[in-house]
Amino acid sequence: MDGDKDELSLTPEDQRFIESLGLHFEDKAGFPRIGGRMLGLLMLASKPLALGTIAELLKVSPASVSTNIRSFHTKGLVEEIGLPGDRRHYYVFSDTAFEHQFDDALEGLTEILQIMRTRMERLGPDDALRMQRFLATIEFFDFFRGVVQSSREHWNARKKGAAPSSVPEPTRSVS
Repeated sequence: MDGDKDELSLTPEDQRFIESLGLHFEDKAGFPRIGGRMLGLLMLASKPLALGTIAELLKVSPASVSTNIRSFHTKGLVEEIGLPGDRRHYYVFSDTAFEHQFDDALEGLTEILQIMRTRMERLGPDDALRMQRFLATIEFFDFFRGVVQSSREHWNARKKGAAPSSVPEPTRSVS
């Protein structure tokens, strides 16, 4: 058992958050539920966690944790760190986790646009219906790519404290 586990206590509210994030990521983002739970745990953790600790706290297999952590590391959601005198790998939630999502989205949109345009170029004169579908799809993804690019620019400006005036302030619920 990792010694880290005893130092990290999860309140019932923390546990509900972790489970809710797991369900959200499973239902809305296409991640395995364990992945969302892991992100929730790492968001709450005040210190780096080893794979074994994550598995113990979430009561899941170390193999499942390892598989998901590799995916999250590749996507920039978590960072791997080492601790002096310890050969294990530790993980923290990345401070720039969601900023990487702009780049991933733009890369994916650029790729799908290339795929669509390449196939559209090979359509024949008798493919009017297909051409219409391809043009509509390309128009949508091109528009969406522009929205993501603009959002990234707004986000970067906001982080620097110079948010454009066209960016609305976050709403605050009054309860």
